[in-house]
Amino acid sequence: MAKFVFVVPPLTGHVNPTLSIGAELLERGHEVAWISLDENLHTKLPVGGELLLIQYDQTDEEKKESEKYLDIISKKVVYGIDSIKFLYDDVLIPLNRHCYNGIVNLLNSFQPDLVIGDHQLFAAAIAAKTLGFPYSTTVTAPAAIKIMDELPKVHEWEVNKIVELQKELGITENHSLASSDLLTMVLTSRYFFGEMELPSNYQFTGPVLMERRVSCEFDWDRLNSSTQKKILVSIGTTFDHDHKKAFFQKVIDAFKDEDLTVVVVSDPQLFDSWPENFMVYQQVPQLDLLPHLDGVVCHGGHNTVSETLSNGLPLVVIPIAYDQSHVAGRVVRTGAGERLNFNRFKSNHLKEAVQQILHNPEYREAAQVIRQSFIDAGGTATAANLLEKAIVTASEPERPRSKFLFVIPPFFGHISPTLSVGVSLIARGHEVKWFGITPLSDEHIPEGGSYFYPEEDLIPYQDEIKRILKRQDDGPACSGPEVMKLALEETYVPFAKMMMPGLSRLTENWKPDVIVNDCITFGGALFAHKNNIPCVTTTPVPPDVMGDTEKSSPKIFEWQQNLIKDLQKEVGIDDDGIFIHSHKLNLVFTSQAFAGFETVPSHMKFVGPVKGRPNDAPFDWDRLHASTTPKIFVSLGTLLVDIRKAFFEKIIAAFADQPVTIVAATPPDIFEEWPSNFIVNSFVPQSALMPHMDMVICHGGFNTVNDTFRNGLPMLITPIAYDHFHIAKLIEQAGCGKSIRYKRLRIESLRETVFELLENPTYRNAAKEVQTTFLTAGGNDKAVELLENFVQQEQSALVSI
Repeated sequence: MAKFVFVVPPLTGHVNPTLSIGAELLERGHEVAWISLDENLHTKLPVGGELLLIQYDQTDEEKKESEKYLDIISKKVVYGIDSIKFLYDDVLIPLNRHCYNGIVNLLNSFQPDLVIGDHQLFAAAIAAKTLGFPYSTTVTAPAAIKIMDELPKVHEWEVNKIVELQKELGITENHSLASSDLLTMVLTSRYFFGEMELPSNYQFTGPVLMERRVSCEFDWDRLNSSTQKKILVSIGTTFDHDHKKAFFQKVIDAFKDEDLTVVVVSDPQLFDSWPENFMVYQQVPQLDLLPHLDGVVCHGGHNTVSETLSNGLPLVVIPIAYDQSHVAGRVVRTGAGERLNFNRFKSNHLKEAVQQILHNPEYREAAQVIRQSFIDAGGTATAANLLEKAIVTASEPERPRSKFLFVIPPFFGHISPTLSVGVSLIARGHEVKWFGITPLSDEHIPEGGSYFYPEEDLIPYQDEIKRILKRQDDGPACSGPEVMKLALEETYVPFAKMMMPGLSRLTENWKPDVIVNDCITFGGALFAHKNNIPCVTTTPVPPDVMGDTEKSSPKIFEWQQNLIKDLQKEVGIDDDGIFIHSHKLNLVFTSQAFAGFETVPSHMKFVGPVKGRPNDAPFDWDRLHASTTPKIFVSLGTLLVDIRKAFFEKIIAAFADQPVTIVAATPPDIFEEWPSNFIVNSFVPQSALMPHMDMVICHGGFNTVNDTFRNGLPMLITPIAYDHFHIAKLIEQAGCGKSIRYKRLRIESLRETVFELLENPTYRNAAKEVQTTFLTAGGNDKAVELLENFVQQEQSALVSI
């Protein structure tokens, strides 16, 4: 049996899940201990658990000074981004600094097989790294992960604060140790967490709810005898400042005359008297109470929200600080509740929101969906399984490092998915490079990777490259065969020829183990075939986008085959066959169900969408959050410049005077003035924006389509050229949107279709079904697993020859 040690901060919401996991490990025969500052923790430990108390020889004054941060979190009034700065500067950094030496001493004494550190007590990871113990991480507040995607600059600041402390404590590495590369357990379901591609070391356990039974006074007879709807109102134990009285006064004003039984967690002495329909207690048996309720009003603490949703109850969430805003956003996005602004809400807003969640069955239905996702994730048992497996993994020899070369076209929709996969490969210790024939800004390349642009080899082709890229705008005016000619003969083939010298120069010294070649960059696959380098294809578009021309258009098929064979001969390949794609592994970035494939070749693997690099483009988030009307994202992508003005003229004419908020991804200067309900940016943080939208209007670029359905949103697609028409067909087949051809786009039909998509739940429900197929396809984790296995198989085959 193994020895596990949990290292926990003195914060109840972070400790309780570890008690449940620890009890499970003890039941399985393991030895389990907890390292903590809290001397009272021993009263809560499961039978057989051991408390290893952090203690120092200090005077009373020194101890008081070093631990002052343990209660300031409940005294200071701080909101939004300021709360994150306060949390690190005034609480977490001092707390971790104070705990570090004690953790080191106790780990040395206990000699665990695995350290399990809380994500906010990163001193545990630093100590484990220093002493050479394997460690894992528990994340009780998943917003700490989501901030990487949604607020990358804030995340960068957090990382820098942690790295500074690491260096102070003797760790010279420049990356944060706070999340374990071995195993980081996220204590929620993937569904409630929301879409974000994560490396395979991140595993979702579902909420780990401690079966605590609080012994406290409660009038169960009064509650059970009430025939009214019953709600709980609580803002937790953290916020114990003057604002609490103002908050509960609004609660009283909202519900004193309502046909409700209101259970309030607060000091009964806060007011001289409470309304007759209120039951007020300093403490309640929350887990026992929740099954008897109809809804919950809370501040968005992750534990309270998880416990509420585990009972399938809807919520009104009123976030105050820290991760609560993110949690509230997920409640609203999943349809399980309403959100109010803590500083601005009035009693009538609270009354209306509670009436909504109690009397509209869609909220409870959405909460039940989340409840099922929690059950499916497994909770305590899943967490214990993962920890046992982590010990085995830690003792295994490391996988050999491999070299991956992504060969990409000059189209960002094709580049973006490779960046996400590349991040995960780098995180797993592999070397990764990208190769392309146009410059790519360093900000897009993941840390640890590099981009090779053979500028010297491409000097003769600069004018031709510019001409080809400009020609892409001609697509909307071309017929089907003309578009095929533009794509194959005028774009992909010349680009493939241009790549050959640069690829030769790069691979002379840096010899990749595998070339990962985009489906339209024929050059990478041809170079790999010619030089006997294993090759994988990535396909960020539906794989049958050009149709089966062999059967439907034999003449076109013959032309395609001859065009490719001529290209292959020109680059020095005389073998029979077509080699522009890998015949061993093709990663398709959609789900098999959405693509409409019943059967697929064995080398074609549908891994679902993968998200590109986070885009931290400036955006007016305050204005977006202040909007109370349905939010619609509108984009034409980065191409199709020539029709942009005409397209957005129609959008303005349709929605300028309508009760919607339009987020338009387009240069603002195409018009002198925009309507007041439009938020316009040349570049937007699209992936971060999508969870806040209610629907999407776009031309059918596959990245935007994936972002849309990864968030379960309905879409109006206005296909213009290229693969747009095929994607439009898939969307209508799936029932998750509607299509209006751009050339037939009329203002009245545009408006009518948008409101149909917003108001008819059938489309959103179908979009949710597509979302499920995307999530279950595996995404980033699956792509990385397939790539690693592919390299191992190729290398094993080489050794056996």
